[in-house]
Amino acid sequence: MTQARRAPGPRGDFLLGSTLDFKERPLRFIRYMADAYGDVSRFRVGPTYWYLLNHPEDIRDAMTRKSHIFLKPEIAKRLWEKFLGDGLLTTEGETWKRQHDLVLPAFHRQRIEAYGKVMVDYTHRMLDQWEEGAELDIDSEFVTLTLEIVAKTLFDADVREGSAAVGEAMEILNKEMLEHIHQPIPVPRWWPSARNKRKLGAIQTIENIVRGLIDERRESGEDRGDLLSMLLLAKDENGDSLNDREIRDQAMTLIFAGHETTAHAMTWSWYLLANHPEIVARLQDDLDRVTGGERLTTKHLSELPYLEQMVHESMRILPSVWVFIKQPTEDVVYRDILIPKGATVLMSPYVTHHDARWFPSPETFDPDRFSKERVREIPKGAYFPFSGGQRICIGKSFALMEMRLILGSMLQRHTPTLKEGYEFSAVAELALHPDGPLPIKVRPRKES
Repeated sequence: MTQARRAPGPRGDFLLGSTLDFKERPLRFIRYMADAYGDVSRFRVGPTYWYLLNHPEDIRDAMTRKSHIFLKPEIAKRLWEKFLGDGLLTTEGETWKRQHDLVLPAFHRQRIEAYGKVMVDYTHRMLDQWEEGAELDIDSEFVTLTLEIVAKTLFDADVREGSAAVGEAMEILNKEMLEHIHQPIPVPRWWPSARNKRKLGAIQTIENIVRGLIDERRESGEDRGDLLSMLLLAKDENGDSLNDREIRDQAMTLIFAGHETTAHAMTWSWYLLANHPEIVARLQDDLDRVTGGERLTTKHLSELPYLEQMVHESMRILPSVWVFIKQPTEDVVYRDILIPKGATVLMSPYVTHHDARWFPSPETFDPDRFSKERVREIPKGAYFPFSGGQRICIGKSFALMEMRLILGSMLQRHTPTLKEGYEFSAVAELALHPDGPLPIKVRPRKES
């Protein structure tokens, strides 16, 4: 057996390694890592080495066959503990399985399809407020819309009054938690710094809304058939119910995971469509033909394959979840390179999705890559916007349906147009999102 070798990578600064390069331009830096050092590379963040996997075979292996070895890293647990507690995103093993089994019924296909009407109705409610020629920040519009949808579908709650506060709190959490990742020696959570106070205040803002929903439902005892009712009434195989803390953690997790990444994904879709009128025309022709001018519904989606292909292609080019972080519990070897137990391991959809070996002309926006004929050419493990294996995002089907219904409904009434002079700029924080507002100009379709 050949002895495993050390992963290649940059030497970096004597004290900080590549911390500043990774912090200042993370997308550029990890693409450079893959291009310069191959499919398994490493760089130093402070005193520790971080590894980057970029070959589909290795990514798939880590997420499926070795998923019991590649667990959530300590850094993630430290970041999310105060915010998400012991929710689906942070737990492992039997605890995760118990929670997953309790939450899964809310995401069964039949129930997800029932959410479709809310998604479409809320989208048209948003569009009814748009005025022709107005300039809007489309990312802000999507963040508000998806928050309202996830609150209504999963918790049967109207959060329109609190959506702005939640959006602001989420922005604070994104920035503060990213700073924690980049600090080689993190500031203790108990330290009364301005940063910690901002983070705790943001968490409290969201938690107040969640606890209000839980308290109101417990008091009424009403079963509304939504996820919150399921969580309150659910019993595990031992006959035990979830306590308020467990319900709070799941609710916080699903609100966090269920709206912002989907919102940014739709923002990038709208941006890409605004730059490709020929794709917009094809989509609008399909929508007109299939719906006959009626509102888009879930029953139409099976007849709109190009709409689904467009959603997948936009998530390939600009995946809102741009990196997954894992930590192996034992030594592993990929490409004859040793990754030691406890190392931080990155797998980046953004990097792998832009690898010309798996996606020829990777910068070209081409929804036909995901056509029934061509999608077989994509290696397993090369496309993973929702992660993979048993830890694949539980809300994947929810998000894909939501994106198709919202974007399709918008295309029925509007043509994507950017504000003149807008220059693309993205920021890779906890999610990949626009650097500041992404301004559009409202342009209704006259014939609609």
